[in-house]
Amino acid sequence: MRSTLFSGASRLLRYNRNGQFLTRTRSAKATSSSLDQQQQDAAARSEGGKSESVEESQEEQQKLPTREPLVKNFFVGVVDKELLAYPEVIPRDEMAQLQNSLLPLKNYFEEQREAEAEQQQKPTETYRQLGLYGLNAPTDFEGKGYGWSASLMASEPDSTDTDVSLSLQSHRVVVDLLKELGTPQQQQRYLQDLATGALIATEAIYEYAPPEEDYFNTKAEFLPETGKWRLNGEKAYVVCTPGERQLFLVLAQTQQPNVPGAVGRGTTIFLVDSQLEGVRLGEKHATFGCRQADIRRIHFDKVQLGEEQVVGIAQDGNRYSEQLVRSSRLRGSLAGVSLAKKLLNELAQYTVTTTQCGVQLKDLELTRVHLSRAACSVYAMESMLYLTAGLLDEFRAQDVTLESAITKFFTLRQLYEIATLNLGLVGPKSLLSGEATELGLRDAAQLCTQGESLDTLGMFIALTGLQYAGQAMNAGVRKSRNPLFHPGHILGKFLDTNSLDNPKTKMQLAEHVHPSLDAAAQCIEQSVARLRMAVELMFTRHGNAVVERQSEMHRLAEVATTIYAMWASTARASRSYCIGLPLADHELLTATAICSQGKDRVHTLCSEIYGGNFVNNDNNLVRLSKQLTKSKGYFPVHPLTFNF
Repeated sequence: MRSTLFSGASRLLRYNRNGQFLTRTRSAKATSSSLDQQQQDAAARSEGGKSESVEESQEEQQKLPTREPLVKNFFVGVVDKELLAYPEVIPRDEMAQLQNSLLPLKNYFEEQREAEAEQQQKPTETYRQLGLYGLNAPTDFEGKGYGWSASLMASEPDSTDTDVSLSLQSHRVVVDLLKELGTPQQQQRYLQDLATGALIATEAIYEYAPPEEDYFNTKAEFLPETGKWRLNGEKAYVVCTPGERQLFLVLAQTQQPNVPGAVGRGTTIFLVDSQLEGVRLGEKHATFGCRQADIRRIHFDKVQLGEEQVVGIAQDGNRYSEQLVRSSRLRGSLAGVSLAKKLLNELAQYTVTTTQCGVQLKDLELTRVHLSRAACSVYAMESMLYLTAGLLDEFRAQDVTLESAITKFFTLRQLYEIATLNLGLVGPKSLLSGEATELGLRDAAQLCTQGESLDTLGMFIALTGLQYAGQAMNAGVRKSRNPLFHPGHILGKFLDTNSLDNPKTKMQLAEHVHPSLDAAAQCIEQSVARLRMAVELMFTRHGNAVVERQSEMHRLAEVATTIYAMWASTARASRSYCIGLPLADHELLTATAICSQGKDRVHTLCSEIYGGNFVNNDNNLVRLSKQLTKSKGYFPVHPLTFNF
């Protein structure tokens, strides 16, 4: 499955005969750019005049004009200094109302839910009464009408319970997609029921055993004689709510009429009601974590679907998957942030109340360092999440493809590190069945594997950034790869005093943050400059084959992730100190620590990219892997073996 996903991601890039690097193919999409107008018109005509997009809402029209993508520009060494102002998208009076409305939710998940569980009551009715299903649904359909930032903030109480959060966040992802891509008829048909909880939505995308060549084993066939689709197959890892009416968002493989083979192969997004004939709940997965969540297989046997149940344009589901994964990544990150906070709070409480050999654990230097690093990670996670949400709320159709992917990538990696940190501090007790540390480790591992894998996500980050940078660097890279034809360009490179160890920048980010964060701003500037130098070197060294350098791309993804964490933390800390929030001086210290450590990590990773595979040990590891696969496992003989 992992190789299939990566091969699909690598198709984002290709090499043009005209010499342009990394232009996009029609089969995939990583930014919000669309097909040209002729292709849109043709697609609309092929679907019976179906509109490709929903008219822009009044809320969208009131937003500020779109800005250049923030993280994508990091790859070309460009920063948008205005975005160092952390977004304030919720007015003061609305924030007060929102905080008051969250009090019943916090009270329920902290106290009343335990009593309800003892009485074995079904919680879905309580969720309906609390309005949890309609947080992000429009007010026209009996929802709360919250934007991205407000809905994420309103989701924090239920995200403290990871099992509950999986179901509710999946429901909200489908609501997000219908708001953006659903036709007026689909919105009228589904949104009100989704907002009230009469209909509970969930994603059905992943499969237990994906095919080697096709996109999915789940396939939908269009029947011209009836004008309907026939859906067959099964999906796995679907978060279900048995006993309730559900709406499954199914991504299935489809074939264009009269276009055989891979050329006509595409994907289509369907809305499938659980009450339709042929839809059946399968076996429940015995998962490692989130054991209270009902995660099952779903079977589709000749399910008849109409055109009104197709989201977007048929055969072109890849184009609309960006909105789907963006919402899924952001809302999934919130669950990770909440779990990381919970684990950190429990660990801090344990160190305060535990004494060993006459010394409290909180007084040990190693314990302090572990706790501080975990706190820095949680601070960066939270800062990235609400910065990305703020960009979506503040600017019209803002491209946050990389920001959302990076937020999930960073959050889940750091979450697992925090969960395993407990093992060393708490000791053998940490893995006793039922202990908070054991349950936290299980849930953290489950979140890391629920949906797209972290390796695939890292490759997506690097590929998307390289695709964007390739268009901007095309001319310079072409000259560097043909030095005999461009001696002036090569001479300029030779005389350039800019180096990886001492990069020169003119960004002047310190002018846009509090003076106390001058050092942090300098760390960001140097890291962005190093990222640009590493990207340019990779293009010059590998050309079109850069997509095959997966180890270097993984380093590149980590560099971009680290820089975004530094940026978001600095912006947040500057705002907190400037407006006088409690303990804002410690936020300055937190952001400074994040940037100081991040700068060193970026320098190390970029130095490994500069060194090449013979210097950074990649070549040795690749050679070893060949023998491992040849021997089908560990190949060295026993260390005490004689050779005679």
